[in-house]
Amino acid sequence: MTEEDDRKKEEEHVAKALSKCGYPSWTIDRVMQNIVEKSLKDEAKKVKNTRGNHKGMVVVPYVKGLSEAFARILKSHGIATANRPHRTLRNFVVHPKDKVRDEEKTELIYRVPCKNCSSSYVGETGRKFGLRIKEHKKKWTLSQLVYRPKPPGQGRAV
Repeated sequence: MTEEDDRKKEEEHVAKALSKCGYPSWTIDRVMQNIVEKSLKDEAKKVKNTRGNHKGMVVVPYVKGLSEAFARILKSHGIATANRPHRTLRNFVVHPKDKVRDEEKTELIYRVPCKNCSSSYVGETGRKFGLRIKEHKKKWTLSQLVYRPKPPGQGRAV
């Protein structure tokens, strides 16, 4: 038996069951029409699914001149591609935190090189970096001050 034979047999069975239960013929005809429409929709879905005969899909950022060639290579291997923008509108608009100026940062380790030799002073502060710089200004110029964040586990990173 084929699927078509099975479908016809099923339709006959449904029509016989509905007529035994006292349903009018117009109701039986409507049910038969719905069954046919459903089977046509199922066939259309099968055809649609065979068209997209891909092994998988990859989403990659769009790079002008490169993305098209990359998509062609992947297509030859049966892999579909979709491109997404590198920068989105959200990246341009949303900035959840304001940038903190270096002078306002706390929990830092900083270095002050010596003018006369290769040695340098290394300091650590939990206060604002700008305040600590003012304290050093009596002996050092601002251009000689270099700072770096504390290593992990010793305070907040800059």
